[in-house]
Amino acid sequence: MHYELPDFEALRELAVNDPEGLEALRIQLCEQLIQEAPVALRRKLRGLQFRVDMERRRAKSPMAACIAISGMMHDSFDQLRHALSEAAGHDASGKPLRVVSSAPSEARPAATESAAKVLQFRKKA
Repeated sequence: MHYELPDFEALRELAVNDPEGLEALRIQLCEQLIQEAPVALRRKLRGLQFRVDMERRRAKSPMAACIAISGMMHDSFDQLRHALSEAAGHDASGKPLRVVSSAPSEARPAATESAAKVLQFRKKA
């Protein structure tokens, strides 16, 4: 995947003098990226692009859109970090999760039983 982007000055010029042209370029490049992605990922990428576009539309300013989209990226990164921590056997704070002993049950100490009070429900007459 190789994309030829105009240099910064050309993009700035488009933004100032031809915002519709810049938007068309953005849409074209996003579509090209999605089309070149593996088929199995295209639906997910289209969904993500939809969410980004909706955040841009809802935002009151370009900076607000940037902040909202950045927040989406941070949330996604945090979910990935959490999943990787769990897969590595750590909790969210990085501490190791409780290890379950693989020793035979007779070698393990007996579990303490807690008492519970069972409540009776009244039957409707």
